Amino acid sequence: MPETQSFLQTTHDRAFAPSTATIGSFPGIIGGEYPDGSGLGGTNVATRFDEYSVGVTTNHLLSERYGYAEGFDAFESPTGGGDTLKDKGAAFLTRGSVPYRVASWGFNRYQQLVSAFGDVEKSFRPADDVIERFRSEIDGRSEWFGWLHFMEPHHPYDPDTADLSRAQAQALTRKVLAGGGDEADRERVRELYRTEIKELDAALTTLWEIVPDDARVVFCADHGELLGEDGLWGHPGKMRPELLHVPFGTRNAPELGEVVSLVDVPSVLLGVEHGIGELDRDVAFATYGDRKAAMNAEHFSTGGATTTLDGAESVEDPALERELERFEPGRVVKEDALQEDLEDLGYA
Repeated sequence: MPETQSFLQTTHDRAFAPSTATIGSFPGIIGGEYPDGSGLGGTNVATRFDEYSVGVTTNHLLSERYGYAEGFDAFESPTGGGDTLKDKGAAFLTRGSVPYRVASWGFNRYQQLVSAFGDVEKSFRPADDVIERFRSEIDGRSEWFGWLHFMEPHHPYDPDTADLSRAQAQALTRKVLAGGGDEADRERVRELYRTEIKELDAALTTLWEIVPDDARVVFCADHGELLGEDGLWGHPGKMRPELLHVPFGTRNAPELGEVVSLVDVPSVLLGVEHGIGELDRDVAFATYGDRKAAMNAEHFSTGGATTTLDGAESVEDPALERELERFEPGRVVKEDALQEDLEDLGYA
């Protein structure tokens, strides 16, 4: 993302997510805490700012229902009045209830049917809309705190500038992620993913233009993505470097240690430690269900194996393995919550 990298002053190539998917990572990004599968536990960093606070998210797992609206003067998420048919229906149903699951199943099958005969709506709110909503909220204000969440890139990959229709792109992505297609199909899906990244980078130039030069900025991904490695796609709950090693950049931020965890984001924004966050750490941790991992500047350990950060070579690191053994967050991501995430996106 060349435009975004040119805006950020510092990038950190040893940054790690505390879990493998959105519901597990954002309690760290916004609250400085490890996940328990139920959302944010009352440590929202927005409560620490006196300035006008704006939050705009594009995933219903980051909604008021899960505690993310706390501390924000203006907050908008899909279940808070999204524009899609699915969002509007979700506002009237209890998540996890039988009617909700039936409606979710029906909507996903409807999307698949429509995809076979014509174009469909984008599967999530696009970055341009998020930025414009944020701009309208801070217009005329000299001081503010903002949290913008973008879905791009996320399956089903359906970029605007693809040489396929949106319906074709979504159908191809779903086929490949379900284990179908040949190598040409798989490479085409990877190209759709790369195109979504390029489009997000271009959209973000508008955001960087309205951010003051002296504003403190943290930019990160909440998890990585598997694109066919070992036959795996998306972001299943596996402790793998591809899912936990994430991009991370800052502007006007305090100096950080060699290793960064996403649970440190609130501390970076505040300039003082918040929750379990640190400004100078040597080891980062991740958890999913009963699985856990520890990462330092050189190695990645899951207890059963320790490798280089790229996972290519097995190594020994007794100190890191001891850190992992001692790591007990006390709260872990509930796998049924991540299963619901997959169902809602049409992959169940």
